[in-house]
Amino acid sequence: MKTKKAFTLVELMIVIAIIGVLASLLTPMISSAYNKALATNSKTFMANMVSAMERYKDDNGDFPKFLTESDRVNLNDSDNAEKLYKMLAAKNPDGSRLQSADRREFNRRLTVYLDFNMNSLKKVGGKWKIIDSFGNPNIYVCVDSDSDGFIKKGFPTSRDGIDSTDLEEIVPNPKNGLMAKVIMFTLKKDSERSDADYSAENVFTWY
Repeated sequence: MKTKKAFTLVELMIVIAIIGVLASLLTPMISSAYNKALATNSKTFMANMVSAMERYKDDNGDFPKFLTESDRVNLNDSDNAEKLYKMLAAKNPDGSRLQSADRREFNRRLTVYLDFNMNSLKKVGGKWKIIDSFGNPNIYVCVDSDSDGFIKKGFPTSRDGIDSTDLEEIVPNPKNGLMAKVIMFTLKKDSERSDADYSAENVFTWY
């Protein structure tokens, strides 16, 4: 009767070592693919918000004041995310109806421009936040406040931690600006903040 040949301890150690090497090679590839998928989802989500804001502008003639007071608005600041939600969803983030004052300021006709996925909303410290696929609440918005067809300020610059070569493609003519009514973007540098409990990538709706 033939006896089955078993692996020796040395052979098992070699197999385990090979598996470990393969795993170490595959992990970065899997991680990179996962991040690209999240970036694609984030861009789609922001592009949907941009389209909704453009429709809002066409219907109402202008944007709410909180979007025009500065060249770049971070939805993570103050209650900007909640204001944008009221503007586009025509209700409060908790699902309740808008009070008359909010209705006058954000959405007079109670027109629903965007149905938000509840996965894109998060309550932090008592404030509602809109987050991207990375869980990042730092979503920047720039609007064409003077209705000339261009956004001339607020878009990403070298100070946002973007390589100068990449920046030339992202914003090819910063003097003239970007031909758009609304742009939105996120910045990888925000994940480096000491209080960050999320990841972030450079994602731009127009590029």
